[in-house]
Amino acid sequence: MIYKDISDYIFSFKNKIMEADDIVNSCAIKFEEFSKSLKEQKLDKEYKENFLTILGYSYRLDKEEQRLFFTFQEAVYAIDLDRLMRDEESMKLNSIVYALVLDTLIKEYVNQDIDEQLKQKAIETYKKIEQRKAKEANKYHKYQY
Repeated sequence: MIYKDISDYIFSFKNKIMEADDIVNSCAIKFEEFSKSLKEQKLDKEYKENFLTILGYSYRLDKEEQRLFFTFQEAVYAIDLDRLMRDEESMKLNSIVYALVLDTLIKEYVNQDIDEQLKQKAIETYKKIEQRKAKEANKYHKYQY
């Protein structure tokens, strides 16, 4: 199961703070391998909306090095939390999605080239999720009064 390998790999960085250059130098090849394997298994298609949501969330930051640094830290935190909670489904989802997102962000950082079409789709997906959450929260608050 590829997601276990991914979660083990991401978890191995639990007590380390790595800058964008460190992430690229240490992890680029590994995330590219994970991404390739996930795409061969068509898991990128299965988790596309989740991928676009997390990627869209990362685009809230303007600088590539910030996107890469904070998304990497979020991945480590998410996997750590999944392990603490013993939540296999969440660990599978987070492993797959963060491996794909980090591979994308590493390539953007190295090449200094962003796929604008993918970026727009990711931002739109993230906005839709946020709007849905806001709508639900609004509904909930109405019933409290």
